[in-house]
Amino acid sequence: MEITKLSTKGQIVIPEKLRSDLAVGEAFVVIKKENLLVLRKIEGLSKIEIQELEELQKIWNEIDEGNCKTSTKDEFIKEMESW
Repeated sequence: MEITKLSTKGQIVIPEKLRSDLAVGEAFVVIKKENLLVLRKIEGLSKIEIQELEELQKIWNEIDEGNCKTSTKDEFIKEMESW
């Protein structure tokens, strides 16, 4: 058994001994029932889904590092229209 804590950002570190066969960016389903939390690996993701998860991780890292851009509603819509 290993012990871990919930961070102020809602993150939980999986102890090293338990994550030796896990890859960075691997996806999990989280199930909660009363005081029990279960992580279950999601297997069989397509290459596109894996790329989308990796891109999402990059975005979250930028947010966590404070490298975000703030826009007004009009600026945001104008940028979206350029896509």
